[in-house]
Amino acid sequence: METLTADRAILDAFDEALCILESSGALRSMNRAAERLTGYAECELRGQPFLARIAAAAADDCEPVSPSQRERARLSLRVRRKDQTTLDIRCEVDPLSGDGNGGSLLKLRPVDGSGATDALDDAKQMLATIFDGMADGLVVINEVGDILLFSRGAEKLFGYRAEDALGRNVKLLMPSPYHEAHDGYLAAYRKTGVKKIIGVGREVVGRRKNGSTFPMYLSIGEIRLQGQRYFVGVTHDLTRLKRAEDRLLTLSAAVEQSPIGLMIANRNGEIEYVNSRFATLTGYPAHELIGQNPRILQSQRTENEQYRRLWESISAGVEWRGQIQDRRKDGKLYWASEIIAPLRDPKGEITHYLAIQQDITEQKRDKEALLESEQRFRQIADMAGDWLWEQDQDGRYTYSSSAVEDVLGMTPEEVVGKSYVDLFARRAPQDAGDAQGPIALRRPFHRVVNHYRDKNGGDVFTESTGAPIFDDAGRLIKWRGVDHNITSRKKFEDLLRVRNRAIEAVPIGIAVWDAQAPGVPNVYVNPALSRITGFTREELLGHSLHLLEGPETDPAALEAVRAAIHQRGSCQVTVKFYRKDGTAFWDELLISPVANEAGRITHFVSVHADISDRRRVEESRHELEIAKHIQLSLLPNAPLRTPHMEIAGICVPATHVGGDYFDYFENSGVVDIVIADVSGHSVGAALIMTEVRSTLRAETRKATLSGPAELLRDLNELLHEDLFAADLFITMFYVRFLPQTRMLQYANAGHNPPLLLRAEGAACAQLDADGLVLGVLRAVDFKEGSVELAAGDRLLFYTDGITEAQNRQGDFFGLERLSGSFMQHRGLSPGDLIKAVLADVRAFRGEAPATDDVAMVVAEVR
Repeated sequence: METLTADRAILDAFDEALCILESSGALRSMNRAAERLTGYAECELRGQPFLARIAAAAADDCEPVSPSQRERARLSLRVRRKDQTTLDIRCEVDPLSGDGNGGSLLKLRPVDGSGATDALDDAKQMLATIFDGMADGLVVINEVGDILLFSRGAEKLFGYRAEDALGRNVKLLMPSPYHEAHDGYLAAYRKTGVKKIIGVGREVVGRRKNGSTFPMYLSIGEIRLQGQRYFVGVTHDLTRLKRAEDRLLTLSAAVEQSPIGLMIANRNGEIEYVNSRFATLTGYPAHELIGQNPRILQSQRTENEQYRRLWESISAGVEWRGQIQDRRKDGKLYWASEIIAPLRDPKGEITHYLAIQQDITEQKRDKEALLESEQRFRQIADMAGDWLWEQDQDGRYTYSSSAVEDVLGMTPEEVVGKSYVDLFARRAPQDAGDAQGPIALRRPFHRVVNHYRDKNGGDVFTESTGAPIFDDAGRLIKWRGVDHNITSRKKFEDLLRVRNRAIEAVPIGIAVWDAQAPGVPNVYVNPALSRITGFTREELLGHSLHLLEGPETDPAALEAVRAAIHQRGSCQVTVKFYRKDGTAFWDELLISPVANEAGRITHFVSVHADISDRRRVEESRHELEIAKHIQLSLLPNAPLRTPHMEIAGICVPATHVGGDYFDYFENSGVVDIVIADVSGHSVGAALIMTEVRSTLRAETRKATLSGPAELLRDLNELLHEDLFAADLFITMFYVRFLPQTRMLQYANAGHNPPLLLRAEGAACAQLDADGLVLGVLRAVDFKEGSVELAAGDRLLFYTDGITEAQNRQGDFFGLERLSGSFMQHRGLSPGDLIKAVLADVRAFRGEAPATDDVAMVVAEVR
């Protein structure tokens, strides 16, 4: 149907009577001129043998011509119109394909000339009427290529006015080499009749009047009017489309070749696309990730809370940014800086999520290494005899090691903020540029002699070495350097003894190596190095670091030392060495070359710091962090609100991990509240508390509910063996609220009694019952108490971190202040009341640090 409509639209553009016949001779389509000529509507004859249907007789006794023939034919017919009148016509039949199977075009002209018109002019007028309102260009040429019609769209496209283009060869619209070859194309078609581009659309290049070229889509058709052949070309500018394609290709290449990993997932969390960098980053080929959930990358090292916040953000249509630790396919962990943003359709609906990952593993390591290096720098600065310093861009001291007191008699605090020029002695004009030159030129300087005036006015000479520190953008951040006091050259012997005594007295190990001798042996070691290594001075002299190597000594660290010796440079490593008795220790080793007056390296100085204790502290800190995560995972994450009671709680650890614990839950229509304190701060203590929580909740879910006293007795018996083995104990206060009777049952295992504040009461009362702490004895009986509560009554449970909080004067916050704060804020909700009490405790403590953990639970009866 679309084809018939298109045929009819084209045929109606001509005033000449035209029909399209199938290869069988049946009518496919006819225009309005043919309808007027025959008197029939197209629908009345469509599908019928057209010539047989309208022919009355051949006007000049010519044999009828088959519509399926392969060559043009002309004949005269007498047709019988619908009103039964007859009309003599000239009929011209053109096959629509070379084999005759594509049907034919039939042209009908009255013999008396009454329907004849100047077909070309009419066609041009009709085509101009149709195409002048279109953006596409229309060009009609004759058989030799002369332009006969040039539409307004063609004028805009090619830059020629119609009057400038008409009559000229169409090749003026073509760039080389098509410009030169076009006449040959037309001649070959006239000679052979072989169609190459006629009837076939394709992309070509057009040429504008100004000489510029552009891509366009060209469709060429052939028509015959009054026996003459014409070619109709329709052009469509592809410039914007090509630009869009180029931008799309560029964007696609940029995404695929981006150094940052990209992933796109649908709303169900299924991965639909990853770029090559994302595949490289994760170690998974792209086909193994497509269709998977991003959870395949989770390392279990990132907190669940962070994943929860992530999904809450992106589900709400908000971009999320953060750092996560994922796991590669090979199991290795990596850190990534990640941005996840929702992608929306034109309606604003979220359809996909875009994740951008950048590997920051090395950055994290570098940052940690930088922090360690800074710590090492500060430590060495405090231990070394030379004056180490840092200055800002303008040469003002931002850091000074304590050695400045030995050099200038000033404290670091007196030096910081001053310019290095402020410390200089009055200088002769010819010396003005000695030390200022390198700083002014922003380049490193080495062994520049400076003349200072010490705090008492004495002359001090130093050799100063420094270097500028730049950021990634090349901007100067600061200067870092060292001043070596050379005033001792004037009093060499005295200062040499002072130096030797200082080296002998320092708590860090120091050795001097002979850089000229094979193996670089020790020629001096101080007593501290003997204490650190367990070797006597005699055993160390004449030997090198090989004496301290052991089975777990890092070969890479030793190679760094060898490289520094070979290159006559400095080296700073942390390496595992072994003492004489075989015990291992961690040595923070700093090696520096020593040059003589000629600049030749003659010795190396090694500084050894035993950092084994610090390593153990760091490992212990890591263990405490693990315990903290376990501990916090046990606590309720939201207040509990029932028809009869509202409860809120908080736990604030004083250090890495807290020993305090609380819980509240509703079970079988009753409300249970527990607060406890476990002795010890470790992973073991946190695991014990996990066991307590699990056991406690299991006991409360029994078919027959036990009272608080019986529950504490069973809990003590169940946990006694584990607590005794771990050398731990637990204090606990347990309450159960029965909403039907408003009765509160409670029992205590050596914990702080909670406070009860009646709705209309003017003072707080303590709830207490006798009971031993859990874990001391296996069989313990606990006393159970009860009290009836009314609407508006409030309970405050707390640990001793509240009452034993101290200020700078050593005063305790105490139970009296806690009761006063409780009553003062009684009108607040449980959650806000907790915040208000904590604020009072902090205000009382002031600048004094928290020395114990804090846990509080507030319950309000409704």
